[in-house]
Amino acid sequence: MIKSIAIGSALFLGLNVTAGLIGLQPAAACNRIAGCAMDNLWENYAMMHSNKMTDAMAAGKDNIEAFRRLQEAERGVNASAGAPKR
Repeated sequence: MIKSIAIGSALFLGLNVTAGLIGLQPAAACNRIAGCAMDNLWENYAMMHSNKMTDAMAAGKDNIEAFRRLQEAERGVNASAGAPKR
């Protein structure tokens, strides 16, 4: 009984130490003082004010409309192919 408690405690302590050491590693992606969150905010702000976001949204809408037209065309072809021929 005491042996299993000691093993469990040692395992728990080892996991906590390992988790603590992993958490102390420096960020590999962003080492700025302001952090990556501010970079992301500034990038979004710049996109909104340079009309890149509007252009990307318009391109996305065009892509969705083209996809829906393709689906409708495929449905029409499949419906006519499955209909009995007279």
